[in-house]
Amino acid sequence: MFTNLQGLRAFAAISVMLFHFALMPAANLPLKIGAFGVDLFFVLSGFIIAHSASQRSRHFLAHRLIRVIPPYWIATTLAVLFTLPKLPASAAAGWFLQSLFYLPGPGGRPALIFVAWTLVYELAFYLLYWLALRLGARRAPYACLPLLAIFAFVPLPQSIGPWPLLVEFALGISIYLLAERGAALGSVPGWAGLLLAAVGLVLLLTMPMLTGYSPDDYQSARRVLSWGLPAAAVILGLVVAEQRGLAIRSRAVLLLGAASYAIYLLHPIAVGQLLQMPPKPAPLSWLTCLAASGVTIGVSIAFYLLIEAPLLRRLRGLLRDRPPVVDQALPIAVEGR
Repeated sequence: MFTNLQGLRAFAAISVMLFHFALMPAANLPLKIGAFGVDLFFVLSGFIIAHSASQRSRHFLAHRLIRVIPPYWIATTLAVLFTLPKLPASAAAGWFLQSLFYLPGPGGRPALIFVAWTLVYELAFYLLYWLALRLGARRAPYACLPLLAIFAFVPLPQSIGPWPLLVEFALGISIYLLAERGAALGSVPGWAGLLLAAVGLVLLLTMPMLTGYSPDDYQSARRVLSWGLPAAAVILGLVVAEQRGLAIRSRAVLLLGAASYAIYLLHPIAVGQLLQMPPKPAPLSWLTCLAASGVTIGVSIAFYLLIEAPLLRRLRGLLRDRPPVVDQALPIAVEGR
């Protein structure tokens, strides 16, 4: 298990959660950062998928789908109970069914779990990597890179694309190739890896100011420049540090990392509840955000321990193919997300 990356998953999920909570009238906080957690997830996914598939590629696509889709469907069902009780039954049922398949609801409303757009990227990446695996596990990373580039930049006939954020998965695959198959990183000390990760974190916080990028432009190539490249620096640095023995050991942090997909899926439900609350002045706004974060994290850990992890074990058992231990380091999460 890459424990540093497990800790980074927790950081990414909580960053996205705080970004969305801060936008709510009840909080209205000056936290205009945190959306970069999505980019951390995408680069992480590229790295982890390439690593895990190199060790065990059997039932690859089935493992990816059962990791991402069932928890998402459960979260969507919970969102219906909290979000749609006041809507007419037909409208609620339509929105629910569309959300199950990551589609917008009536009037162009986003899916009930509004971060579902990122899971569409994840699933597209899994499909492309599965296609690359037809050439063999060792060739797959190299074969997937041009596929990602094509769908990222080339508008294809009858396609919704291009999808520039697919480049971030390519960055993750490139980090895997550097770290696992490249000799150049062999002499890099652990402290240099930590320094690179720190520089990447600073750039995540500052690049939008330097480039003029706005999170509202959430699927553009400018996002890759502003957040994708710094995210790659963070992940490369943490991988190098762990290879030199500098790894996170905190069980609490690792548990948060394991529950990161649950945090990612369930916090939109909390956003729906915060949206119904009136604006509050400071310090009540801060306390509201803190309380909402604590409750969401607590519920997400329970969701992971009582629902997500047992369900995943049962579904993987049906495949009769136990995945490698490194697979436990995935979202959103890293599978997703």
